[in-house]
Amino acid sequence: MNPKYDRCTEKWNTIFAKEKPEAPVEASTGNELFDQGLQWVCAGSETVLDFGCGDGTILFKCALHGTKGHIGIDLSDKGIEKANSKKTQMPCGDFRFICGGIEKLRDINANGVDAAILSNIVDNLYPEDAAMLLHEMQRVLRVNGKVLVKLNPYITAEQIKEWDIKVIKDNLLDDGLILWNNTTAQWKEFLAGYFRLHEYQEIYFPKYQQTNRMFLLEQIKTS
Repeated sequence: MNPKYDRCTEKWNTIFAKEKPEAPVEASTGNELFDQGLQWVCAGSETVLDFGCGDGTILFKCALHGTKGHIGIDLSDKGIEKANSKKTQMPCGDFRFICGGIEKLRDINANGVDAAILSNIVDNLYPEDAAMLLHEMQRVLRVNGKVLVKLNPYITAEQIKEWDIKVIKDNLLDDGLILWNNTTAQWKEFLAGYFRLHEYQEIYFPKYQQTNRMFLLEQIKTS
């Protein structure tokens, strides 16, 4: 595993260690727009990969939308532990949860999955690792495969100053962990190098009082 992300792993291990392992009983996340994104990515998909899956919640909701096979990868061993506990409670779907980083994607066959979910993970990677992740996603996705990418909100220069966020270099921030702080236009350009944009939505989450950016993407390779 990459030591660059030790602090992130420790943070999420602390969070997941306190969590009671209870699998969801309904497909809805409670956010209508995010639900629509999950419905889109699940439609016509049998196998779904969630990189940065945490405790597996999104994959369990995918199963409740009708997907069959599920692979979750996360650096947090506590998150994977909770996911494995929860999967025994699920009435449907097959699940495989793996502790590790991008290197674990190399064990997945080319064209081996129908859909992928990257929820608040791409922008929490160093840029070179984000590029490596998307390259691997291109490889493992089947032709016409789907990808849901959800990103944190863009942090303005005024907010960086107001919140006393450390700028590591350029648009790489230390916001308590790490945030690759691209504008939406920059993200669209970056993602276009790997996938075709199907739809873009901004999703407001009242609980966190912030707006996330959701990109629904399609595989652009033809064979």
